[in-house]
Amino acid sequence: MDFVVVDSDNGNEAEHSCLEESTSIFEGVEVQEPYVGMEFDSEEDAREFYVDYARRIGFVVRIMQRRRFGIDGRTLARRLGCNKQGFSPNNMGILGPEKKLRPSAREGCKATILVKLEKSGKWVVTRFVKDHNHPLIATANGFSTAVSFLLV
Repeated sequence: MDFVVVDSDNGNEAEHSCLEESTSIFEGVEVQEPYVGMEFDSEEDAREFYVDYARRIGFVVRIMQRRRFGIDGRTLARRLGCNKQGFSPNNMGILGPEKKLRPSAREGCKATILVKLEKSGKWVVTRFVKDHNHPLIATANGFSTAVSFLLV
């Protein structure tokens, strides 16, 4: 799959193959990684790519933030990340003492991707944080059974 990369310093475009530019081997499986400058035709394409990447690496994607244009409500930017991103708020006062608190799945993970809608109409990755601060849940075949179950 080819993507167009725009050099933010001079605006020059160059077509690159993602498989040449941003692949890594994870659990014996070649995985195509997102990178800053990667372009998609739609927000949905970007989301699907990141969800597939997450499934292969071994984490679950959480939709974290969306920035909209005030006049017509169009989405201008979308941030996706690991479901273990951040920390759960302390809800003891809200829930009351009779409510049993479950352990939080969040561990303060910083793994995230930010895609923005450019004037060209393309969705561009403007930020990508790859590192997780927790073990990933990939299986030997490169696909997480937990993630696959959630996406079916």
